[in-house]
Amino acid sequence: MTTPEINQPKFLRISRRELLRVGGIGLLSTSLLAACGKQKGVIADKAIASIGTVPSTTALVEAEITDAVLLRTAASLEYNVIDAYSKSLDAGYFTGDYAIAEIAVKRFRDIHQANATAINSLVVGLGGKAHRCANTRINSLYIEPAFALIAAEGNPDVALDSVTLAHTLENLAAQMYQGLVSLLSEPKLRGDAIRIGQSNARHAVILSQILNPGLSGVGPSNDPTTGTANLVAIPSTYGSLANLRVSFGPANQDGVKTMITMETPSLNALAYDFVTC
Repeated sequence: MTTPEINQPKFLRISRRELLRVGGIGLLSTSLLAACGKQKGVIADKAIASIGTVPSTTALVEAEITDAVLLRTAASLEYNVIDAYSKSLDAGYFTGDYAIAEIAVKRFRDIHQANATAINSLVVGLGGKAHRCANTRINSLYIEPAFALIAAEGNPDVALDSVTLAHTLENLAAQMYQGLVSLLSEPKLRGDAIRIGQSNARHAVILSQILNPGLSGVGPSNDPTTGTANLVAIPSTYGSLANLRVSFGPANQDGVKTMITMETPSLNALAYDFVTC
């Protein structure tokens, strides 16, 4: 007579499949412990990892955000604008209805050069090293792609796009200086930053009137068809720090141009002390 199952010890009620499964887990656990634990006859060596090879690491350069670093970054953006204006002028992009922009852009380029010189003087006064070249990240992310679209074959709006780029860069610079006011530690430097930012904002106003002339291009308004905001000289009461979304180049089959979103230099684009030209 067989013993009722209810009276059997628990380990006797395990099926053959469960026994194999439990045995497999035990074997795997033993293997892992043997692989990870200290083994007999194996010489301990810090250069040898238990599993795989751990490569040596190099410590990152210490990056401190100081007033000098912030101003070096501002100087780098000034050179972005200077170089972009020189490229547009040398290529003869300001033509037709937008030929008048050439006069303004030449003047603005001189002002940005003066701004860069003044900012670098402040940097040196703080014990930092002057930065006399464009911000490479701003170039690679925004300006170079914009010029590639402007110069694309079949683009009917080369002059329009060139003025649009100039207008965007002036707004970008104005936003940067507006943001610096809350970041710079010295009140005098904050005053210098906002004065330069105001200059850039005035440049943007002039270029916006070239793009959308007349009284209709002064205050806020919306396109009656699409409902989107029109380009105007004074879009809001206060300067915006939002990303700038701008379209360049030939339109696709749906009539839509390529959009580029631009923003002021962030942590990865700052001209730290170790960044050189």
